[in-house]
Amino acid sequence: MNGKPLAINIAVFLLILAIWSVPASSFAVDPGPGPIAILLSDKEEAYSRPVTFFVKEIQRPVRKFNLDGDIDRAPRLMAEIFSLRPALIFALGAKAAYIAKIWTADRPDIPVLFAMVLNWQKYGLGDGQKNIAGIASEVAPGTEFVNMTIASSKMKRIGVVYNKAYSQETIKQGREAAKSLGLTLVATTIDHPREFRQAYKRIRSRIDGYWLLADPVIYTRENVNWLEEQCAKDRLVCLGQSRNIAQMGILLAVDPEGADIGVQAASLAKGILMRHQLPSEIGVMPPLGTKLVLNKKTADRIGLPLNQTILNVAGDIIDQ
Repeated sequence: MNGKPLAINIAVFLLILAIWSVPASSFAVDPGPGPIAILLSDKEEAYSRPVTFFVKEIQRPVRKFNLDGDIDRAPRLMAEIFSLRPALIFALGAKAAYIAKIWTADRPDIPVLFAMVLNWQKYGLGDGQKNIAGIASEVAPGTEFVNMTIASSKMKRIGVVYNKAYSQETIKQGREAAKSLGLTLVATTIDHPREFRQAYKRIRSRIDGYWLLADPVIYTRENVNWLEEQCAKDRLVCLGQSRNIAQMGILLAVDPEGADIGVQAASLAKGILMRHQLPSEIGVMPPLGTKLVLNKKTADRIGLPLNQTILNVAGDIIDQ
């Protein structure tokens, strides 16, 4: 990615949306008692469990649509969705969530529920649009820190690099969680992805583990690849979010559990559709269920003996 955030570039989205020849308003229909439209960003297997459990729990007609990773498909798909007079749009992944937000901006009566979006704030999903609610992918800092201490009893000082514009509130929560657990959070800020390495080196001598945020300034492919190698070299317990991070070589990842996301989303959708709860009243909720992913190969690489507790707690062990 050459230093560019892994997350979708909103400027590109806005440009493409601006030049699309068919405006959203030309598909205007009154939302009604049609099926729930499930809009997927692409064909990632990670969406299968949330969708399966959502469909099982919601017990209403659904129609599935897939962007297949191509936002140029949005006009056709959204035209088809609107023609169904959908009761609700359940959008999974950043592309689907952002498209659903943009195309319902002039249709506030169509509720949108999103899930599986890292850095959801970056996409303006919490900017006050009244028909938007969601489930954050970000896990509570306390949950992440507890898993780090289970992996290593020597964990006392956790390092983190962040950008104030995106992660100030997360760091505040992290400091409170660390204090309650008897830990110290050693934090430093950067303004650009290229500053990440030097920032890490500034705090390296003062930390026992590293907390990788899904901060778009930090979270680039180049930085993650470098961090994976550096944590191995420094023999540090490093933790991030999403199974993909653990697959890349980070020791631990705390991932929202797919089945729980589906059940939680169905519960929120029922509140909207049956109890007439406003999406804006729900806002963006934390995930209720999480799964710890452990890369055993990385543990061997950094010389970390794995105790039985961490092996029991890990819901997913990567051993290849």
